[in-house]
Amino acid sequence: MSLFAELKRRNVVRVGLAYGVIGWFLAQVAEFAFENFGAPEWVLKTITVILLLGLPLALFFAWAFELTPEGIKRDKDVVRDDSITHVTGRKLDFIIIGVLVLAVGFLLFDKFVAPSADNSTEVTATSQKQSIAVLPFANLSDDKDYLADGLSEELLNQLVKIPDLKVPGRTSSFKFKGHNEDLRIIGEALDVEHVLEGSVRRAGDRIRITAQLIKVSDGYHLWSETYDRTMNDIIDIQDDVAGKIATALKVHLAPNNDRKTSNPEAYALYLQAIAASSIFDSEVADGIELLDRALELDPTFAKAHELKAMIYYSFTSWIIEAPVGQLLVNQSANAALAIDPTLVLAKVLALTSSPDGWTWIVELEAVEEAANAMPNNLLALDMLVYDLLYCGYFEEGLEVAKRIIELDPLSPFGFVRAFEALSGLGRYEEARSYLRRVSAAIPKHAAMGEALSWTVQGKYDEATKIVQRYNDTDAGHAEPITLDVHRAANRETGEAYLYEMIAERTEKAENFSDVIAPRIHLLVFSFLDAYWREIAQLSVGSNKGWANSDVLEYQCTIQSGTGCRDRPEYLEQLSRWRMDELWDERGAPDHCSKESGEWVCT
Repeated sequence: MSLFAELKRRNVVRVGLAYGVIGWFLAQVAEFAFENFGAPEWVLKTITVILLLGLPLALFFAWAFELTPEGIKRDKDVVRDDSITHVTGRKLDFIIIGVLVLAVGFLLFDKFVAPSADNSTEVTATSQKQSIAVLPFANLSDDKDYLADGLSEELLNQLVKIPDLKVPGRTSSFKFKGHNEDLRIIGEALDVEHVLEGSVRRAGDRIRITAQLIKVSDGYHLWSETYDRTMNDIIDIQDDVAGKIATALKVHLAPNNDRKTSNPEAYALYLQAIAASSIFDSEVADGIELLDRALELDPTFAKAHELKAMIYYSFTSWIIEAPVGQLLVNQSANAALAIDPTLVLAKVLALTSSPDGWTWIVELEAVEEAANAMPNNLLALDMLVYDLLYCGYFEEGLEVAKRIIELDPLSPFGFVRAFEALSGLGRYEEARSYLRRVSAAIPKHAAMGEALSWTVQGKYDEATKIVQRYNDTDAGHAEPITLDVHRAANRETGEAYLYEMIAERTEKAENFSDVIAPRIHLLVFSFLDAYWREIAQLSVGSNKGWANSDVLEYQCTIQSGTGCRDRPEYLEQLSRWRMDELWDERGAPDHCSKESGEWVCT
C-alpha cells in the first residue's frame, strides 16, 4: 500500500483537515471576542501559537493510534479486519462539514449583523481605542528642556496628521510634565487609551532617546525601544518612533516629507524653537533666535521659515504691534513658500498677511482651506474661529471652539473662544459657564471676563461679587483686580476714572496687549464715543490689513449687549476692510441683516 493510501486509511488527512478547520474557526471567534473585551494582543498571539503547535501532535496521534470500540489503541495492535477507521472517517467528515457551516455562519454574522447591532457603540469603541497622548519626554541632559520638549511636540504634530488617530493637543498633554501621575488618571483626563512617554539625553554629538508606547488601562507596554545614535540620526529616529506607533495601533502613517533639511544641528535647533515658542512669556524671543541660528546652518530649511511666521502670527497684537507683525509674518511665510510652495500654513499666513490684495473674502477662504486640510491642527482651528467670530459668524465659531476643546481639553483657549462666541449671541450665562471651567488654569482672566460679562448686562453687583471673590483667593492676593465696578459704571465720572486706569496700565505695560486691554473697559461700561475715538486713533496709517485697532473691533463684534454694533462707525470701519463684500458673498452674519439693500447690525 502506498504512503498516501495508508495516510487516508488511518484518517491522518481527515484529522489534518478537521484540525485546520476547527483551529481556524476557534481563532476567528477568539479574535472577535478579545477585540470586544479589550484583551491584550499577546493573548491572541499565544492562542494562535498553541493551535499551530497542536497540529503536528494531532497528525502524529492519528498515524500512531486508532479509535476502537474498546478505546484508543496503537495502530499496530489493531487487527486489520477489526479496524473501524472507515466509521471514524465518516464521523470526521460530518465534523468537518458541521464546523464549516458554523464558520460560514460566523462570517456572515461578523460581516452583516455585528456592525449594525449597535453602530454608535462600535464607532465610540474604535475612536477610544485609536487614541494616544504624547507626554513630554524627560530631559536627562544638563540644559534646558527645549530639545526634549521639541521632539515630543514634533512627534505629536506628526501623529496628529493620522486621520484615524485621536491625539490631544500640546497644552493638555504637557500639563503632566514633571508629575509622576498614574497613567490611568492621565488617560481619563485626556480621554485616551494609550500614552507615549520617553526621555532624551544629549552629550555632544551623541544622543540617547528612549520611547515607550503604553496602554493606560493596564500599564502594558505595546512597544518600547532605546536609540543610541548621533545627532545625524535624529530625524530617522523620529520617523521610526512615529512609524512603530502607527504599526502598533494599526493606523496608517503617511510618509513625512515636511522637514526638508539634511542638517541635523539645524533640525535640533528647530525642535528647540518649537518648544521655546510654546512658552507664553519673555522667553518667546528664544524661538526666533533659535530659528535664525538654524537658518544660518541651512537657509533652505522651509519649515524653519514657516515656524517663524507662525510665531510672529501668534504674538501679533500681544507682544508685537499689528502692522509690524503683519510685515514679519509675510516675510517669513513667503520665504518658506519660495523654497517649498506646498506648505499649507505658510500659504494661509502669506495670504492673510499680504499688504496687497487682502480682503476678508481672501482671508476667510484661505483659513477655511487650511483648517479643512489639517482638521486636527490647533493653530489652523484657532485662526478659523477668530476669523469667524470677527466676521460675526458666532454659531459656526462656537462649533469650531468645541472642536478645539475636544482636541485640547485641558487648554483654556477653546473655552475662551466658546465664551466669546456665546457672548456674541447674547447667551451670557452659558458663556460664563465656559469661563468657570477654566478658572483654575487662568484665574484672573476668567474672573475678569465673567465680571465684565455681568457688567455688559448692567448687573454691577454681580460683577463686584466676582471681583471680590477672586481678590479673596491666593491668586487674587498675588495679582489683584483693581477695577471698581460701580465707580466705572457712574455715567458722570466713570469715563474719567477709566482713563486714569488706562494711563496707569499703559505706563506699566510689559507688552502691547497691556496697552490695548484696558481700553476694552470703555466698551463694556458703554462709553462708546470714547471707545470709537480709541479705535480711530489706533487705525491711523493702517490701510493694508492688520491694524492696532483690530482687537477693539473684534471686542465690539463679540460684546452683543453694549450697543457698539448699532453705531454707524461699526459698519463704516468694517467696510474699510471690505467686510460687507464677504457678507454679500458668504451670507449674513448672526448679528446683521440686509434691509433695503443696506446692512444693518444690532
